[in-house]
Amino acid sequence: MDKCMDKDSLLEIANHIIDRDDQVKIATLSDELTISQVVKFFDKQGRNFTKTMIQNYVRVGVLPTPIDKRYYTKNHLILLTLIDNLKEIYSLEDIKKVLQPIRNNPDIFEDDIIKTTDVYKNYLTMRKEALGKWKESLPQIFDKVDSLVSQDAVNEKEKNVAAAFMIALTIMAETVAMKDLINEIMKEYIL
Repeated sequence: MDKCMDKDSLLEIANHIIDRDDQVKIATLSDELTISQVVKFFDKQGRNFTKTMIQNYVRVGVLPTPIDKRYYTKNHLILLTLIDNLKEIYSLEDIKKVLQPIRNNPDIFEDDIIKTTDVYKNYLTMRKEALGKWKESLPQIFDKVDSLVSQDAVNEKEKNVAAAFMIALTIMAETVAMKDLINEIMKEYIL
């Protein structure tokens, strides 16, 4: 790839991710949707859900059963959106374990310690803050990676690819470290 990565292009990528609106627009929906309507709703939002996926989330206990075993509510949609975000990195079992303490009865939403709408709103706020901190650290990461690539005597022609690889590897290492931290928190305080 001939595209050159520099601090500005890296910050542009960060801004794009931060500015992306991941919030699902549910305000205008009726409160009871069939599974087919849920799939169509998410398809219009650019999210890929299938009936089988949703049924699996109910089966493993990460999503409450639909009302009358047929209708999904706004809370179901919000929780599906959160699950969709988290499953990029975490297993359904991990997600279930994290949600379990605030869900008094996993089959209903009404007795949750924190309302589903608030959980999702808080998640979006914390995600945006985390991305902001990550963006602030990018120039230092870029400088460190540039220094490492120079120390490794990477030839000039391949420096860009090597730097992009090292930045991706750094972010992956941070993700693994955060997952380790989450596992310890779950072991000590949640499970």
